[in-house]
Amino acid sequence: MPNSPIYRNTEQYPYSRTVPGLLILEIDAPIYFANAGYLRERITSWIDEEEERVKTSGENSLQYVILDMSAGGNIDTSGISMMEEIKKIMDRRELKLVLVNPKGEVVKKLTRSKFIGDNLGEEWMFMTVGEAVEACSYVLYTLRTVPASKDPNNV
Repeated sequence: MPNSPIYRNTEQYPYSRTVPGLLILEIDAPIYFANAGYLRERITSWIDEEEERVKTSGENSLQYVILDMSAGGNIDTSGISMMEEIKKIMDRRELKLVLVNPKGEVVKKLTRSKFIGDNLGEEWMFMTVGEAVEACSYVLYTLRTVPASKDPNNV
């Protein structure tokens, strides 16, 4: 929502705006065997759509995909596999995955499976969408303003 730390579906709230470089997706169901394939396809499709929208609008390229997991209270092994696949897809596209407010049981299972730690660092998990947006925006702004001679990645 404009001038607010509140983030809502842009289709439901047409006067809301997107955040350049970020795609925020809400996963509003448990991630388990019955919906893992569907979720993988939808997430990939939403990323494709956003990358196309950004390309045609001339905005800054997509850098972060924020998954708001507040509403999904559980995950099974199929869901964990789906998360690993999504992370690989995003790595190939040079996108960063960010998780918001996964419930305790989800965090336990993702940690036990080593998804958190090996695939996704704890530094990319946040309690609120606002915190995630702020952190990602800070990194985007910082990277954009670092002069080429001071950029440690510029060789």
